[in-house]
Amino acid sequence: MTDKFPNDLNTLLHELYSRRDFIKLLGKGLGYSALATLLPACGSGGGDDADLPAIPPASREYTVLKRTSFGVHRDALSEIKSMGIDAFLEQQLNYTSIDDGDLESTIASLFPLTQSQQTAAELIKGFPDNIFNIALQMIGATQYRQIFSQRQLYEVMVEFWSDHFNIHLVNGLGPTLKPVDDREVIRPHALGNFKDLLNASAKSPSMLFYLDNFFNISTSPNENYARELMELHTLGEGGGYSENDIKEVARCFTGWTFYFPDDAPEEYGTFKFEPLIHDTGSKTILGEQVSSGGISEGEFVLDLLAEHPSTASFIATKLCRRFISDEPEQETIDAVATAFTNSGGEIKEMLRALFASEAFQQTADLKFTRPSEYLAGALRTLSPDRAYPSDNGQLFYFAQSIMGQLPFYWPTPDGYPDEQTYWASTGGLLNRWRLSFLSLASFLPELSSIISVNYDDMLDGADTPTGVVDALTENLLMRPLSANDRDLVLDWITDSFNLGRNEPLTAEQRIIVSPLLAALMLSSSYFQLR
Repeated sequence: MTDKFPNDLNTLLHELYSRRDFIKLLGKGLGYSALATLLPACGSGGGDDADLPAIPPASREYTVLKRTSFGVHRDALSEIKSMGIDAFLEQQLNYTSIDDGDLESTIASLFPLTQSQQTAAELIKGFPDNIFNIALQMIGATQYRQIFSQRQLYEVMVEFWSDHFNIHLVNGLGPTLKPVDDREVIRPHALGNFKDLLNASAKSPSMLFYLDNFFNISTSPNENYARELMELHTLGEGGGYSENDIKEVARCFTGWTFYFPDDAPEEYGTFKFEPLIHDTGSKTILGEQVSSGGISEGEFVLDLLAEHPSTASFIATKLCRRFISDEPEQETIDAVATAFTNSGGEIKEMLRALFASEAFQQTADLKFTRPSEYLAGALRTLSPDRAYPSDNGQLFYFAQSIMGQLPFYWPTPDGYPDEQTYWASTGGLLNRWRLSFLSLASFLPELSSIISVNYDDMLDGADTPTGVVDALTENLLMRPLSANDRDLVLDWITDSFNLGRNEPLTAEQRIIVSPLLAALMLSSSYFQLR
């Protein structure tokens, strides 16, 4: 860590709130108390107050981008309008054809501990002193890709499967194993075939360690991995399996382990099957007799589960929940599940069926952004194509931590929640508001050197309250305000400076208004819904 930042964002926020310059500037004629009243009202979308009008719909192109990326970049919005939605989505599905420039070489430079030469055998040499550096670089590389990659749908699916096959990063030997899992299991298969992904995960030393299968032996079967394999990875809760099925699956995976440093230092962190501790007895799973065959028993189970109708439905439901709504319609789930079955688990085919559905095509604003989307989306909206900050993303690390979704830090195997009820708490909203207002206040030197926003570009010469509001709506929010919300914002500005709506603001007034109005927009429902 640099000396510039305290050890947690709560301390940083407290210090910034206490700065006299912050209070002084807010008192320079700009009614911050009025802004505080305006914030919860702007973009309410109706909600519980029937007197407030609903949010006007965004363009279909904006909605598709919001759902399939980590935030709407202005260039991407222009591109999808030019290409058409279907062609754009097909391009994103075929992600390897998208030029990502020097993104990976930059990541290699900024976050070297995440790279291919850093095997588990290499990482264990610095363990445990390197735990914090590994965690910081794993998280930093993930955030960097979410912010800057042109392969946005691919990165969305990387996060989706990272949650589905969740592994807590800082867990015993976990920091030496998870970088390889991310690099060799999740990322190569994120838009591939589900069966291949499932098999890769089952043989991942990171997963074997996290769910205790590395000491699953015939004389004392460990059921942790077997249970989560069926409940979280494939069939889903209520997917037709019994407690006895869990016990039988656990027996099939006895002997699935990996090399430890004491076994073979250079082989540490690679999968191995140990026949001496495998249960060779007969087994029956979901009514199917398992042929005795050592490692092939576990592989038979994986194929059986991957091809099961309950797995198709479970994965389809989670995908529809991610891309459409917290409670997706059964018709859409069935269409995606059918695509799963007919294609043998091809992830691209499931997504094509999902994207073709009426629920995806004709609805909007049914999901609440999670912190990863909120943070990356704000940066993609505010500072496109800016250089990475000099602190190598340490502020981004703290920001996402305080909002509650630090990559690879969910402690239980079920992954971060994907429903509004979890994220839209009062505390969660307040943290987002604080982050928006503090990070966009360019008069705070601690932050202005990290998050640089070119308001002149977005204002494009606008200098009246009406012009400033409309320019930031067009170039920052990129979706229309309701007439009621537009009037609320204009009244706040004109009342603060005792100006008419079409009278020019001074340069100093624009410097004050622009970041606060930007923060207001990013704190509103307009930005937080997708």
